[in-house]
Amino acid sequence: MADWRNPQDYHFAQGLTAAQWAWEFLRRNPVYQEEWRRFISVWRALETDYGKPAQRDVAAWQRDPRAWVPVEHCQESDCRIEGDKVLIECAMGARWGFYKFPPDPADEGAVQAGRLVWREVTAEIERLGEGQMASADAEVVALGFDLSLPLAPQLEQAKRRLQIEQRRLVVEGALLPPRIEVHAERLIGMIRLLDGQTAGATLETMTQALDEPPDVCGERLQAALDLRDREYRRLLFLQ
Repeated sequence: MADWRNPQDYHFAQGLTAAQWAWEFLRRNPVYQEEWRRFISVWRALETDYGKPAQRDVAAWQRDPRAWVPVEHCQESDCRIEGDKVLIECAMGARWGFYKFPPDPADEGAVQAGRLVWREVTAEIERLGEGQMASADAEVVALGFDLSLPLAPQLEQAKRRLQIEQRRLVVEGALLPPRIEVHAERLIGMIRLLDGQTAGATLETMTQALDEPPDVCGERLQAALDLRDREYRRLLFLQ
């Protein structure tokens, strides 16, 4: 782990892609780390019993219950289903949002080396409640559509209005442009906070080391935890 107190240890992050940034947050996730440790322990035991790829007894491997999990463990994926079960490597990848073999959290270059390929992610449209004219999130706006009329011209008009509103917020400094390089400094600060917390540093200590106001540091830490634990794939939208 990088020394969170030393900004020089994070120079590598200046040129990360959105896919690499998503991995930087996921690999710091303690739930993923623990699941990977359990997974790789089973995988290595299977390799001991049935061999590595070139010499593997595939038929015996696939007869072993340890190589599978119940299909309900990955209901929303395209993993191949055999009866009522799915291979452990596909199930784990699907749960965390990627294809290929689950990478080691210590693998800094998993994306760049092609060992991790993210599954496609789509933005969810927020549906406001009846009578609700705005979202609690300042970055979310609501537009009305007349469903009794053709949608194509309405959608084109909505697109133009949203582009204008997005540019206005960027110019006013209320919103960062949706490009990953613009977010790099903020994201570096966030993973430093995560690394500091993992190293046992208190919020007060991190606030002093990063020279940030306590409220800003606290908000960034919470945002970092949200990205680490749930929203890391949102970064894939920032190209």
